[in-house]
Amino acid sequence: MTPRSLVQRGGVLIGLVLLSVFLFYIGKGHTLLIDTNAVTIDGKEFRSAEAIEVSIDSKEPESMGRAERIQVLVGGPSHTITIEVVSGDERKVEKKLTIPTFMDTAVVSVPAILGDASPERWITTFTAPEIEDAPAEQMIHESDDSKAPATESGNPAQTSG
Repeated sequence: MTPRSLVQRGGVLIGLVLLSVFLFYIGKGHTLLIDTNAVTIDGKEFRSAEAIEVSIDSKEPESMGRAERIQVLVGGPSHTITIEVVSGDERKVEKKLTIPTFMDTAVVSVPAILGDASPERWITTFTAPEIEDAPAEQMIHESDDSKAPATESGNPAQTSG
């Protein structure tokens, strides 16, 4: 193998690696949770309107009320969100969002966008709530205890005499 062919093969290999990184970046899928719950940022509370319509990347708008959350699947880092307030002042807001590459599930706060909060506060990482870890035996025991007094008490309506 000549040094020239090694350089050519190395160049092709580096080009393929760079291309794959670029394609990963522009094609990475994200789950967006569009949230209308009230949020407090820097001591100021932002609330959503009673009825709004939200559209991501010019897709079909979805109607939402206050304190709701919908899920939208998107691909790529940059998106446009359009929020149209149906009740109240009836305004339309269109903003650009950039989702970090390694954030799989992001929560997008509609009240923060409508309240003109800083763009860094619009998107947060979704963290699932912790699930209580109760043993199955304890759960069965609790349900048996609630039924036990009714069967042992000797309900007069069930006795014949």
